[in-house]
Order: sequence, then structure tokens, then C-alpha cells
Amino acid sequence: MAINEFPIGQVLIDVSTIEDQEFDGNELCLNEVKLYFKDEENRITLVTLLPVIDTDEIEVTIEVIRDKTQVHGSNVGNHHLQSLLARGAKMMSVWVCENTQGYQDQVIFAFQNLHPTITFLAEGSVIKVFVHEQVHKKIDKSAKLNEANNNAQINSASMGLYETTETSVNESKIMK
Repeated sequence: MAINEFPIGQVLIDVSTIEDQEFDGNELCLNEVKLYFKDEENRITLVTLLPVIDTDEIEVTIEVIRDKTQVHGSNVGNHHLQSLLARGAKMMSVWVCENTQGYQDQVIFAFQNLHPTITFLAEGSVIKVFVHEQVHKKIDKSAKLNEANNNAQINSASMGLYETTETSVNESKIMK
């Protein structure tokens, strides 16, 4: 494999990250992302994404791992990135994007098919994560209605409100 060549067609076998400890909001902010890939000959390729603090860019390094003990990294922080990326999925495409000022600030991966799956974006000296999903032209109204009803029931339960049976035709009681 040539230097700086992405492992297109290789299988994702692991992901490790280091979460930014200074950011206290709900957004997932990372200081490092490592994606481990394996080819048909069991060679391991490591793709590392690091934020460049001075320019809000993403530095991408690609290396073939010779020492198999380095294959599985650890995760620092509590987040759901592990569940978003399906291990065993092939990387089909990758886009390294440059903004209008010439900074490399996004890396987009496609797994299993050729449409984008996940984006890593440099912002505020960290890497933020965005997941892509298809937009459908028709919305199933009954599914939306059921979802709204379930959300209303969950909200009522969380507030300690319980509906009792109707006491008259047009009246219902709400009890705490």
C-alpha cells in the first residue's frame, strides 16, 4: 500500500477514540479517532484523525501496522461512536474536504455502499461527529402518529401524571 492511500475495500475491525475532556456540552467532541482496517491478507491499516488546533483542520495519517499488539486501542470518554460504525463493514469511499479558505476540515467515510455514512468535522480545536441517513420523500403518517403518542405517554409518566378512566362522557381525571 502506498503512503497516504486510504484502505478502500478493507474491513473495519475496530475504532478507538479520545474524547475531549474540556467540553462540557452534549456534543461528542474528540481529540483523536483511530480506525483499524484489515485486508484479505490480514494486514492491518490504521487511519488516525487528529484536530490541528491552530487552524481547525483535521490531520490524517495512514499507516500499516506491523506489530499486531497495537491493533485494538482504548476509548477515553463515554460516547456511542463504537455503535455507530459497524465492525465488519467495508470502507467503500472517503472524501477529504477542503473549505473555501483552503483548510482540510472534514473527512467523510462511506461504509458498505457509496453514499456517506459518517463525517468527522474539525471545529473549535476538536473533531465533531455527524451521521448521515437517507431522506425519504414520503412520511408514514401512522408511524409519526404512533411516535407522537408514545412520546406523550413517556412525558406524562416522567412528570408523574397518570390518566384514570373517564368519569363522564367528556371528562377525564388526571391524578398525581
